[in-house]
Amino acid sequence: YTQEIRISKEILARAVEAYRKIRNTLRYLLANLYDFDPRVDLIERGRLEEVDRYILARYADVAKRILRGYEDYDYGAIFQALNVFITNDLSAVYADISKDRVYTFAARSRERRSAQTTMYLIADGLTRLLAPILSFTADELWRHLPGARDESVHLALFPTRGELDALDGPNLLDVWSKLMLHRT
Repeated sequence: YTQEIRISKEILARAVEAYRKIRNTLRYLLANLYDFDPRVDLIERGRLEEVDRYILARYADVAKRILRGYEDYDYGAIFQALNVFITNDLSAVYADISKDRVYTFAARSRERRSAQTTMYLIADGLTRLLAPILSFTADELWRHLPGARDESVHLALFPTRGELDALDGPNLLDVWSKLMLHRT
């Protein structure tokens, strides 16, 4: 609504690939919550593994940018923030780092539950934030997320700034940003 729409086979192929990455990454998070009950298994932030606190801080930062994008009707910024976070942070880094804990640690171990808590918080928040722009995908995710929730994602509220501020970790972001520079 702000400029002429450009379209080509390449643009459509990139859109399809971006959607596929978003959907598959969220499916990965959801698939690892099959034995997770947030009422019983949710771990408080202070007891989470550092990598989990880091990715939650990244999520909080991205979620705030997405909320700002909705306030400003800047849907391009919403998509960019979401796409970069899912592609670079969740899929390429966090899923790779956390898979050993999720697949090999004891089912009720604190380390595994730490990863599941993180995956749950991110999947729940992103599903609510995606609802206006990827309504069918968000609806499908919402029906399969564990825990009690509103009947429809479209009746649920976005994560609040207070909830997101509680996940913030400016020092963690600085430290881990430096670590990521050395990742090969």
